[in-house]
Amino acid sequence: MEVEFRVESDHLGWDDPGIDPAIDEYTNPIWPFGRREKAQEKLEEKQDKLLEKHGIDKDRQLGITVLKVDGVETEEEAWDKIKSFQEDLKQYYQDELDTDAPIEISLRERSTVGQ
Repeated sequence: MEVEFRVESDHLGWDDPGIDPAIDEYTNPIWPFGRREKAQEKLEEKQDKLLEKHGIDKDRQLGITVLKVDGVETEEEAWDKIKSFQEDLKQYYQDELDTDAPIEISLRERSTVGQ
Protein backbone atom coordinates (compact mmCIF):
# COMPACT_ATOMS: atom_id res chain seq x y z
CA MET A 1 0.00 0.00 0.00
CA GLU A 2 1.20 3.52 -0.78
CA VAL A 3 0.08 6.46 1.34
CA GLU A 4 0.67 10.08 0.31
CA PHE A 5 1.11 12.99 2.68
CA ARG A 6 1.17 16.68 1.93
CA VAL A 7 3.71 18.98 3.56
CA GLU A 8 1.62 21.92 4.77
CA SER A 9 4.56 24.02 5.98
CA ASP A 10 7.40 25.40 3.84
CA HIS A 11 9.74 22.54 4.75
CA LEU A 12 11.50 20.55 2.01
CA GLY A 13 11.06 23.40 -0.48
CA TRP A 14 12.77 26.60 -1.61
CA ASP A 15 11.39 28.67 1.30
CA ASP A 16 12.35 26.08 3.92
CA PRO A 17 12.51 27.69 7.39
CA GLY A 18 15.96 26.15 7.82
CA ILE A 19 17.51 27.98 4.85
CA ASP A 20 18.70 31.10 6.71
CA PRO A 21 20.33 29.13 9.53
CA ALA A 22 21.78 26.76 6.88
CA ILE A 23 23.35 29.72 5.08
CA ASP A 24 25.07 30.69 8.32
CA GLU A 25 26.04 27.08 9.15
CA TYR A 26 27.24 25.78 5.78
CA THR A 27 28.68 28.79 3.96
CA ASN A 28 31.42 31.34 4.46
CA PRO A 29 30.31 34.99 4.82
CA ILE A 30 33.64 36.15 3.39
CA TRP A 31 32.61 34.70 0.00
CA PRO A 32 29.04 35.93 -0.51
CA PHE A 33 28.45 34.48 -3.97
CA GLY A 34 26.13 31.49 -4.22
CA ARG A 35 25.62 31.16 -0.48
CA ARG A 36 21.91 30.40 -0.72
CA GLU A 37 22.39 27.76 -3.43
CA LYS A 38 25.20 26.04 -1.53
CA ALA A 39 23.19 26.07 1.70
CA GLN A 40 20.11 24.80 -0.15
CA GLU A 41 22.11 21.87 -1.57
CA LYS A 42 23.49 20.94 1.85
CA LEU A 43 20.07 21.26 3.52
CA GLU A 44 18.43 19.10 0.84
CA GLU A 45 21.20 16.53 1.18
CA LYS A 46 20.60 16.24 4.93
CA GLN A 47 16.82 16.09 4.45
CA ASP A 48 17.14 13.44 1.72
CA LYS A 49 19.25 11.27 4.04
CA LEU A 50 16.52 11.46 6.68
CA LEU A 51 13.83 10.64 4.12
CA GLU A 52 15.85 7.66 2.90
CA LYS A 53 16.43 6.48 6.48
CA HIS A 54 12.66 6.31 7.01
CA GLY A 55 11.82 4.87 3.59
CA ILE A 56 9.94 7.97 2.43
CA ASP A 57 9.97 9.38 -1.12
CA LYS A 58 9.63 13.10 -1.82
CA ASP A 59 7.84 14.50 -4.85
CA ARG A 60 7.08 18.07 -5.91
CA GLN A 61 3.79 18.60 -7.72
CA LEU A 62 2.80 22.11 -8.80
CA GLY A 63 4.63 23.71 -5.89
CA ILE A 64 3.32 21.19 -3.36
CA THR A 65 5.66 18.80 -1.58
CA VAL A 66 4.26 15.30 -1.33
CA LEU A 67 5.78 12.55 0.80
CA LYS A 68 5.05 8.98 -0.26
CA VAL A 69 5.27 6.03 2.10
CA ASP A 70 5.19 2.74 0.21
CA GLY A 71 5.25 -0.87 1.32
CA VAL A 72 3.09 -0.44 4.41
CA GLU A 73 0.12 -2.54 5.45
CA THR A 74 -1.98 0.23 7.00
CA GLU A 75 -2.35 3.99 7.05
CA GLU A 76 -1.38 3.89 10.73
CA GLU A 77 1.96 2.28 9.84
CA ALA A 78 2.55 5.06 7.28
CA TRP A 79 1.78 7.68 9.93
CA ASP A 80 4.31 6.03 12.26
CA LYS A 81 7.02 6.45 9.61
CA ILE A 82 6.03 10.07 9.00
CA LYS A 83 6.03 10.87 12.72
CA SER A 84 9.43 9.29 13.15
CA PHE A 85 10.74 11.37 10.23
CA GLN A 86 9.20 14.52 11.76
CA GLU A 87 11.02 13.89 15.03
CA ASP A 88 14.36 13.30 13.31
CA LEU A 89 13.93 16.43 11.17
CA LYS A 90 13.03 18.48 14.24
CA GLN A 91 16.10 17.14 16.02
CA TYR A 92 18.33 17.99 13.03
CA TYR A 93 16.96 21.55 12.90
CA GLN A 94 17.57 21.99 16.63
CA ASP A 95 21.01 20.35 16.79
CA GLU A 96 22.67 21.59 13.60
CA LEU A 97 20.73 24.72 12.69
CA ASP A 98 19.75 25.88 16.18
CA THR A 99 16.18 26.62 15.10
CA ASP A 100 12.78 25.35 16.09
CA ALA A 101 10.61 24.91 13.01
CA PRO A 102 8.18 22.00 13.32
CA ILE A 103 7.10 20.48 10.03
CA GLU A 104 3.35 20.26 9.38
CA ILE A 105 2.16 17.21 7.43
CA SER A 106 -1.34 16.02 6.60
CA LEU A 107 -2.77 13.01 4.85
CA ARG A 108 -3.19 13.87 1.19
CA GLU A 109 -6.78 13.58 0.08
CA ARG A 110 -7.18 11.73 -3.19
CA SER A 111 -9.80 12.98 -5.59
CA THR A 112 -11.82 10.52 -7.60
CA VAL A 113 -12.98 11.38 -11.11
CA GLY A 114 -16.39 10.26 -12.29
CA GLN A 115 -17.68 9.00 -8.95
